Amino acid sequence: MINKIKSIFLGGETRSHLFKTFFVYGFISLSIIIIKILIARLYGQVELGIFTFFFSLVSLVFLFTSFGIPEALTQKIIRNSDQTKHYLKKAIFAIIPPTIIFLVTSTMIVSKTSLSPNIQHFNWAFIVYIVAYTLHYFTYSIMRGQKKFVTASIFSLINRISVIILIIILATTPTKFIVVLFSFSVALIIATLASLPFIKIKKNAIKNLPESNKVFLLLAFSLFLTQVSFYSLRFVDVITIELLVDFASLGLYSAYGSITNVIRLLGYVFPMVVIPMAAVSSFKIKQSFKKLLWLLLPFSSIVLASTYFLVPFLYGNEYQATYLPVVLVISSTLLIIYSYFNSIFVGENKYSSFYIKIIFIDFLISLVINTLLNIFFIQRMGIIGAPIATAITIVIKIILNIYGIKKLRIKNKSQNI
Repeated sequence: MINKIKSIFLGGETRSHLFKTFFVYGFISLSIIIIKILIARLYGQVELGIFTFFFSLVSLVFLFTSFGIPEALTQKIIRNSDQTKHYLKKAIFAIIPPTIIFLVTSTMIVSKTSLSPNIQHFNWAFIVYIVAYTLHYFTYSIMRGQKKFVTASIFSLINRISVIILIIILATTPTKFIVVLFSFSVALIIATLASLPFIKIKKNAIKNLPESNKVFLLLAFSLFLTQVSFYSLRFVDVITIELLVDFASLGLYSAYGSITNVIRLLGYVFPMVVIPMAAVSSFKIKQSFKKLLWLLLPFSSIVLASTYFLVPFLYGNEYQATYLPVVLVISSTLLIIYSYFNSIFVGENKYSSFYIKIIFIDFLISLVINTLLNIFFIQRMGIIGAPIATAITIVIKIILNIYGIKKLRIKNKSQNI
């Protein structure tokens, strides 16, 4: 019986990586909830809104400053482990221009628009975090390329645990909340330094020279489009709420989102594991998708039922919402389904104009259509309009990615005949 259970969860290399990584990400998700509870209890609902906005803003900007280069590094290492040093150098030089360009541009936009929360030194906290996260993400990407998915996730957990400790320490001192925002960068540096001994970079093997910079940058660009397409679904709603409503409402939205986002956990694991593994294997979509639904639907129902009790209990009785949890759960469930199909589509890609066309359309749907839908629904319905807009966007993206997978598989099959 025990062996049968183990075969269900650990049978096959990809399934084993997914389950183990999902397990660690469970603790990461729990740590994020603890961070939000501590901020809500020790600082207040407005500060929880500021934290949520800050985290969403830096995460969205990082997608542009990194430009998919760390993700490209992961794919190159997983395919050519003996060329790790070569691709690491290539990635470091490639990431400098977009980091400078988008960091300067985004800082100017935040400073001169209503995006700025009017907190002293906010821009510096923003800049320092982006730099610290870039360094941390490089170590994370290398470990993923070496198939150390669990180890990489553990150091992400160490980052969150460090944040928790720093928040508690700072709460005992008469410091302003901006210091808490700076402490996030300190936590990243701690996790990065701790991870260095676990990264082994061998000397390049003597073999045919790797492909040109152009090929590497094209891969990075395609992964950049994919990352923005997926992860912007987490951040556009938050930034729009801050612009159209207020930080207190964003704090309420964040509190409920912290519980329902447990469902999204698997959605974040898919790109981490499935994309690199799909690059070297092929998935049986129908079979694995049915298994996903058997896990997903009961899990989502349990999360929804528990949300109504957990949020007021953990955050305070002032955090009350009737219909918001339902829409958040639906949106989160759809996100996992999208993440599944998108990860397979990207991982199995063969460079072609059709592939680039699909991911570019997906990119535009996430940034343009999703933003417009969020503005439309939030203006008319308040914060509950955000997950409704996101859910509609995700359904469109699921249909697009299923179409892309079918077309590319048919094309690849015909070429192999």
